[in-house]
Amino acid sequence: MGKLIVIGHKNPDTDSIVSSIVATEYFKNALKLEAKAFRAGEINNETKFILQKFNVEAPELISEIGEGENIVLVDHNEANQISEKIDFSKVNYIIDHHKFSIKTDKPIFCRTEEMGATSSIIAKMFLEKNEKISETNAKLLLAGILSDTLNFTSPTSTEEDKIIAGVLNETAKIDVDNFVAEMFEAKSSLEGISVEEIISLDHKDFEMGKFKVGIGTWETTSPESVNEKQEEIRKALKAKKEKEKQDYLFFLPVDIIKQNSYLYIISEAEKNLAEKVFGGKIENGIMFLEKVVSRKKQIIPQLTEELTK
Repeated sequence: MGKLIVIGHKNPDTDSIVSSIVATEYFKNALKLEAKAFRAGEINNETKFILQKFNVEAPELISEIGEGENIVLVDHNEANQISEKIDFSKVNYIIDHHKFSIKTDKPIFCRTEEMGATSSIIAKMFLEKNEKISETNAKLLLAGILSDTLNFTSPTSTEEDKIIAGVLNETAKIDVDNFVAEMFEAKSSLEGISVEEIISLDHKDFEMGKFKVGIGTWETTSPESVNEKQEEIRKALKAKKEKEKQDYLFFLPVDIIKQNSYLYIISEAEKNLAEKVFGGKIENGIMFLEKVVSRKKQIIPQLTEELTK
C-alpha cells in the first residue's frame, strides 16, 4: 500500500483536525504505514487556539493526491463533506462517529461507533493495540472530545467518552475546567471573522431524499453577539442558498452555556419545514429551540425523516 493521506471533512472542526493528526500517528506506529495528515478547509478560532496552546502545527491544506496514495477519511463519510480533491476510489479507511451514507465499490476498513467524538474512537484504537499515546496526542484527543461533546453536555456524548477522556488526562494532565473555559472563549470569538465565515465555518451539506439541505451552526457562549448581526447573516444565507442551489438552508447559533439554539428562517420553504418538524414559534425570522445543541442528533434525523417520507 502506498502513502496514506489522512483527512477530515470540509469546514473542519476541532475533532476533525485533531483526529487527522493523531490517526496519522496510529497508522505509523501501530500499523507501520507511511501516513500524513491534511485538512480540507480553513481552521476555526477554537482549533487555532488548541494547536497554538499545545505547540502543534496545523495539517497542510490538501491540494492534490499523488499516484499510489490512498485515503483515510476521519470524522466524516457524507459525499458532500468530502474534499473535491479526493478521488473516492482511493479511500481505504474510514474512522467516524456519524451515520453512514456512502457506498464503496470495494471492501475497505471502517471503524464507526456511536460516540461523542471521532477522537474517542481513535484513542480506543491506540488502547486496544496497547500503543502509547504521547502527552501531546493525549492533549489533542482530549480537546477533540471536550469540543465535540461540549464538555459532555451534548446528547451525543456517552459514558465511554467520559471514561476515555479520564484515561487520556492521566497522560495529558490538563486542568479541564480552566481549559474548557478558554476553549469555549476561543470558540465564541468573532475576531477576524466575516459574516460569510460565520455561516460557513461549521456548515455541512446533506442529501435528504431528493432534497439538498445545508445546515450551519455557530457554537458560542454569547449568542447575542451573533444575533445582533442577524440581518447581515440572513442576507448572506440567502445568497449562499441561491449560489449553491440548495432546496433548504438553515443556520443555528448554539448557546453552549444555556443549551439552546436559534434557528434562522430565510424563506417560506424553511418556515414551513421548520414549523412542521420542530413546531417552535417564529419571531423576527428566528425559531427558538430549547435544549437543542446537536445537529447530528437533534436536527438532521428529524429533517431527514420529514423530507424522505
